[in-house]
Amino acid sequence: MDRKDIDKSLKWDTEKIYKTDDDFYKDVEEVKNLIEKTKTYKGRILESADSLYDFLKTDEKLERKFSKLGVYASLKSDEDTRVAKYQEMTKIADNLFASLAQELSFITPEILSEDYKKVQTYIEEKDELKIYEHYFEDLFRNKDHTLGENEEKIIASFSKLSQNPQNTYMIFSNADLKFPKVKKGDEEIQITDANFTNLELDSNREFRKEVYEKYYTVYKQFENTAASLLDGEMTANNTIAKLKKFDSARKMSLFANNIDEKVYDNLIEVIHDNIEIHRDYTSLRKKVLGLDDLGFEDIYLPLVEDYNKTYTFDEAKELILKALAPLGEDYIKKAREGFDDRWFDVMENDGKRSGGYSSGSYDTEPYILLNYNNSLDSLFTTAHELGHSMHSYYTRKTQPYIYGDYSIFLAEIASTTNELILLNYMIDNAKDEKEKAYLLNHYVNSFKSTVFRQTMFAEFELEANKLVENSMPVTAEKLNKIYHDLNVDYFGEDIEVDKYISTEWARIPHFYMFYYVFQYATGFSSAVSLSEKILKGNKEDLEKYLNFLKAGKSKYPLQVLKEAGVDMSKKDSLQKAMDVCKEKLEELKKSLEK
Repeated sequence: MDRKDIDKSLKWDTEKIYKTDDDFYKDVEEVKNLIEKTKTYKGRILESADSLYDFLKTDEKLERKFSKLGVYASLKSDEDTRVAKYQEMTKIADNLFASLAQELSFITPEILSEDYKKVQTYIEEKDELKIYEHYFEDLFRNKDHTLGENEEKIIASFSKLSQNPQNTYMIFSNADLKFPKVKKGDEEIQITDANFTNLELDSNREFRKEVYEKYYTVYKQFENTAASLLDGEMTANNTIAKLKKFDSARKMSLFANNIDEKVYDNLIEVIHDNIEIHRDYTSLRKKVLGLDDLGFEDIYLPLVEDYNKTYTFDEAKELILKALAPLGEDYIKKAREGFDDRWFDVMENDGKRSGGYSSGSYDTEPYILLNYNNSLDSLFTTAHELGHSMHSYYTRKTQPYIYGDYSIFLAEIASTTNELILLNYMIDNAKDEKEKAYLLNHYVNSFKSTVFRQTMFAEFELEANKLVENSMPVTAEKLNKIYHDLNVDYFGEDIEVDKYISTEWARIPHFYMFYYVFQYATGFSSAVSLSEKILKGNKEDLEKYLNFLKAGKSKYPLQVLKEAGVDMSKKDSLQKAMDVCKEKLEELKKSLEK
């Protein structure tokens, strides 16, 4: 579809950011001027309480201007990636960011070279600095891990080299790997990363097995290259961690959000305490599919036939707003305004970026990109991205700029909470047992994929990094063994863990975002607990959740989550999520028997 043929009401309103493209270029010049102005504070940031405050306000103005133009460039580019003018805008924004990072690299080392007590004295002297108290407390946590200006520059210059394994892996997996074709009737189909999962949904088991084996044979063929790349990634992260005086790369990664390593360990322990839920779901799959032996070529097959219900975007909007009613009148009022005020770019069009996301900055709307196609997945994506945008809306409305964002650790919670509230509503209002079973399976399968599977990834990452930490060679054989044993443990005896799936680690790009995947599992588990509380209708629990949406970075992530009613420092909250999954699985079994 050509973009000009799409109704204006279904396209996001970027004129709220800049009326014309010329306004974008004016802000580019303003950002350049602000970079120069900010540089004049070098050597005198902490000269006095007034100089500190003036610097902070100048830096804020710079960041806000830059964020605004960066958002505009990316939104316009994503509308139609073929338009050269907007591709050029994104390059301008990228170059500005690189310049900003390089020119202003002195800021953190200069502040941290002083004693924290000096900053505290300034905060006591000048009332306007009081809102920065938590910001500086967090900044000075990094003092022991921040080197001198020259050393930090060296590490920064090393960053391009340290990113090489990830960049090379992306080229290797997306461009260099060539998968064979497979024959289906008279048609020859090219296997790709993009269509592998869909091919594995085919009802013909021999065809699925052929696709599965041919696909993983390619990764098997290059497993030594993949192992070397992952070794490079882990070695780079562990080297930087040591230079910055951390015990490990995991410690460094979790330190950024002030998260204790016990949270990571608790997740793995609770999963293993409840591993029978995952094995039970695998057994159910074997039983429902009527197979004597279950293989990983069968793992994507739906347990319940798709009921093929479709939803226009207007129907999706009304269903979502109705389902989310437990979040309160204010939430629903603002969410409806988001639909009406054109936060959304709804329809697929020629050249548009695929997928869906929530974007925006402190001074823009929390925009949402969709490629809506009337499917159930599109419905849930809409609810999910709305959750992100409402989180952003409440945070920016409530917090000053310095705290007007939220950490990655919390980022997926509000979006997933929306999905789960919607899913529970649809389960409760299913028109028949077939629809109910389909939706229950969607819940359990989402839990399996996001909590169990991502925790298995997190455990693999932990074990693989131990090889580097202990100066042991990282080989494909060792990585295959770790991954094989984890699959045996997680899936149990009802599935054959073969040589092909043992190489699956080689196709997971998230292992190049070190110690990131565990947050998918903690986020989903938190959302399960929060959605259950909200659906019980307790006003106090709802108030706590809305405060969670408003908190931003005004407190550390674990504290924000704890005040919402989920304490990730203890196993209880994780266990509650496991109990809900088990309950849904039992409901699914009963529904399938009817």
